[in-house]
Amino acid sequence: MGGLPNKAPALALALALAGCGGESPFSLTGTLSAPRHGHTATLLPSGRVLIAAGLTKTSPLGSLEVYDPARGAFHALPPASIRPRGWHRAARLRDGRVLLTGGWADAHTALREAALIGPGGSHEGGPLMRHGRYDHTATLLRDGTVLVTGGNDGRRELRSMEIFDPGTGAFEETARPLLIPRQLHTATPLPDGRVLIVGGGRGEGERFAEIYDPRERRTRLARSATSIPRSRHTATRLADGKVLIAGGLGPERTLASAEIFDPASEKFTPLQAPMRAERQQHTATLLPDGRVLLVGGWGGEGRTLAEGEFFDPAGGCFALLPSAMQHERRLHSATLLEGGRILIAGGASDKDVLTSAEIFTIPPRGEGSSC
Repeated sequence: MGGLPNKAPALALALALAGCGGESPFSLTGTLSAPRHGHTATLLPSGRVLIAAGLTKTSPLGSLEVYDPARGAFHALPPASIRPRGWHRAARLRDGRVLLTGGWADAHTALREAALIGPGGSHEGGPLMRHGRYDHTATLLRDGTVLVTGGNDGRRELRSMEIFDPGTGAFEETARPLLIPRQLHTATPLPDGRVLIVGGGRGEGERFAEIYDPRERRTRLARSATSIPRSRHTATRLADGKVLIAGGLGPERTLASAEIFDPASEKFTPLQAPMRAERQQHTATLLPDGRVLLVGGWGGEGRTLAEGEFFDPAGGCFALLPSAMQHERRLHSATLLEGGRILIAGGASDKDVLTSAEIFTIPPRGEGSSC
């Protein structure tokens, strides 16, 4: 399988659109105050986006900035007291604050320090997690607490899980750790309040998904396994409550395969039509019309991708976008803004860590974006 199958039809369509006055759905917007990848981007109650920490080519960052969609510009916040980090995670709490957890500080340090960022940009050091970790997950639960799972402590993948309670301001261990050590996995909230945890283990253990039950504060194995072991993938809850698992790194190569998880049967079903590009370290964003936008990442041809594609649940298939991003990027962020546009910020190309950002304007179905 090639890294980017069916490129010729997509190029022909792009040229046809250009000849008819069609415009790319990607447009450049403001510039980040610092080049960063492995950062987090969180939509605030105001409609602005908080960009936190991340990595340059050589070192972790502790800086914060905010994107203002009304002005199309980034504004650096005053110097933060948070410890520099990358590959951390962020979760927006019910009161509008943003919780940053863990992160990579250097080759030997996985952080225990959390940080709390106020809706207006104020920031304060948060409590210590029970375990230092990066490449973990942080998932907001129905009761307003945050579930933190897995990651790496600088020496190995972790089984540990903990809960942040905004009421007490502290982290607590769950009743039992993960059944499988995991790093670079996904944790997706399901409609009934449970959490689906997929991938990121070692060997065949990666195929065994777990489901976290907040009532019992522990996981159990899902009733079926994924079709292939994967990490660095994306997991997106669809409008019908099912979960799209897409791409990632498999046992031997970057993947173009995808599958659907059904919470009712707990079954993973591989999609017959693969993604239009092999990709890992990409982003996947659920759109208001039910489609999923997948952009960027590291491709199977050994290069960073600028191409994107739609997954359309109506057809159960992927469609390559007629136009690519302005810059190839991986380990970037993609945030759905109020009004339906998507902010794509930072990331790394094959040569540099980026300060650029772009806005994706969603084209209607039928404009080269449906299958």
